[in-house]
Amino acid sequence: MSKHTDIENAQISWLEDGAPYSSAYEDVYFSQAGGLAETEHVFLQANDLQTRWRRMDAEGSCDVFTVGELGFGTGLNFLCTWRLWQQTGCRNLRLHYISCEKHPLSLAALGRALRQWPELAQYRDALLEVYPDHSGGYHRLRLQLEDGSSGGSAVVLDLYYGEALALLGQQSSLEAKIDTWFLDGFTPARNPALWSDEILATMAQRSRVGATLSSYSVTGRVVRSLQALGFEVQKRKGFGSKRQMLFASYQHGVFADRHTKKPKHVVVIGSGLAGACVARSLAARGVQVTVLEQKPVIAGGASGNRQAVVQLRLNRQADTHWQFHVHSYLYALRFYRDLATASAVDIQWHACGVLTLDSAYANTRKPGASGDLNNEYGHYPAQVLRAVEAAETEDLCGFALNEPGLFQPGGGWLNPRACCEAALTHPLISVLLSVTVDRMEYSDDHWLLYDDNNITIAESDVVVIANSYAARLFSQTAQLPVAPLRGQVSDLEATRISSGLRTVVCGERYIAPAAGDVHCVGASYVKSSQDTELNLAEHQENCDKLAELGKQLAFPQAPALRGRAGIRGSSMDYVPMVGAVADPDLPELRYGSAQHFAHAVDDTDLPDPACLRGLYVSIGHGSHGTVSCPLSAEHLASLICAEASPLPRTVAQLIDPVRFIRRTRRKNRAVR
Repeated sequence: MSKHTDIENAQISWLEDGAPYSSAYEDVYFSQAGGLAETEHVFLQANDLQTRWRRMDAEGSCDVFTVGELGFGTGLNFLCTWRLWQQTGCRNLRLHYISCEKHPLSLAALGRALRQWPELAQYRDALLEVYPDHSGGYHRLRLQLEDGSSGGSAVVLDLYYGEALALLGQQSSLEAKIDTWFLDGFTPARNPALWSDEILATMAQRSRVGATLSSYSVTGRVVRSLQALGFEVQKRKGFGSKRQMLFASYQHGVFADRHTKKPKHVVVIGSGLAGACVARSLAARGVQVTVLEQKPVIAGGASGNRQAVVQLRLNRQADTHWQFHVHSYLYALRFYRDLATASAVDIQWHACGVLTLDSAYANTRKPGASGDLNNEYGHYPAQVLRAVEAAETEDLCGFALNEPGLFQPGGGWLNPRACCEAALTHPLISVLLSVTVDRMEYSDDHWLLYDDNNITIAESDVVVIANSYAARLFSQTAQLPVAPLRGQVSDLEATRISSGLRTVVCGERYIAPAAGDVHCVGASYVKSSQDTELNLAEHQENCDKLAELGKQLAFPQAPALRGRAGIRGSSMDYVPMVGAVADPDLPELRYGSAQHFAHAVDDTDLPDPACLRGLYVSIGHGSHGTVSCPLSAEHLASLICAEASPLPRTVAQLIDPVRFIRRTRRKNRAVR
């Protein structure tokens, strides 16, 4: 698997009692004396979790309790914690569990390891349903039992795959702190990297005052390091054959006061996918949300098409863009699956797979490229993307095609408007239609929103602008480089043959399996156009670019003009803009340059761009919004509520709107 990702699955063998054994670290994953009882003694009871949860829930002193773990292993600690959480039944407190793992077990191995505890079956099955065993970086999972119970709300599990030190240090939400640490890596003698002074120091930096820590290991070096970092350390009675275990509490730092960070109310401008996903993520955190929509219907803009394809945006190298697109895609698949299951609104989510033909890359392939898709995209794990030969295409899509391609087994299509309606169907979300915000102003620590008659529409501590390229109509966001991008989709009546299409097929245009008796084919790509009238030339171009596939599916050469044109918002660099809004009075924005910063040596010498308090955006998602909007919304909601983000700092900076200011600064330094 290392061929495809920057991680390798754990290499394990199985002992006679069914316990997994790591050959790399020469150690077992859990105690042979009773892994379940050890978890309860060393981690749950030692940290007095249930008592603390009940007290915090009753006091309302915080919104979320965060557990940090080094060594996810078989997930036994997490499942036991989740079960205890569900039994506790908190109403006001939420559970967030963050676990680091360098070598995740394969899905099959994890299932085998957890089979020996039938009392955890419902928790195990829910985890296995969404567990990723590939792709380094941050994986955010939202977990609920089949009956919808989870102690009041979904439990959030973040799996950090890779080196724990780097991953913990890359958390982009600096205000997010850990309440309890589980140190459950292999022994310090066999896995010293997970017990290093550097990683313990990072844990101290991430800890809230009063945070607790427990471990089976009482190695002297670890004890001394923790004490030097401000932990009060105790040696307590161990479990089984281990005479002692370690318990510690953190007493240094400046985060002693626990108080609610989340806002009580947020206004979201825009009810398309960007706005609907943000509203849903905030409501899941107990925030009251008001969505303002200019049109008379939900998702009346680009998100109003009959069908939208959910497919991975591909990158030819495993860089930061690759990481953002892969994890956005994986999260989107889980998001739509959960939404389709939980909502009474049928979002028509069909995880039928997406086949992208080799010809789709004809216009973008670099001169001299071999055209070997295995070589160009071999850095993707097979669970996400795999190359297929022409001979395999009939089994995948129902028709034998004469060229190879790339297949995304998890992708598919949905109804984007229905998806927005489902996301906005929540008791904490209210939607106001036919409401146009003309301007905003910040006064007395909150935002006031006015219509064109200067009448106050709404007021709130926090506002999220998610209305695509129309964000530039507000003075606070007029400088953001987002522009309209017209896309026309053609509706083709299904033929007897095309009705058998089983998967989305993408060439120079995509075609989705029929929704009812209609296929959506698209989409055109016209920059700087806001015209939503159907265009015959674009319609014919959509049909022509189906090429041989169109003939094979028996579509007429000149089908009747049917379809829909929508206007997407695209950023200057084709990456979404998600985050806080920079102060428009910054010198870079006021003067269009940063000449007065020319003396600076590097970014560390420059002041952080000042941002407007309580104002955020989620715009510029372009033609891949079905994939980028859900994870972007989770990131934004985490920032607003001062919780751990699902994006590491480098990825968060990639989509941060202030990136354009940073580029201006670097450019001016380069030419000074």
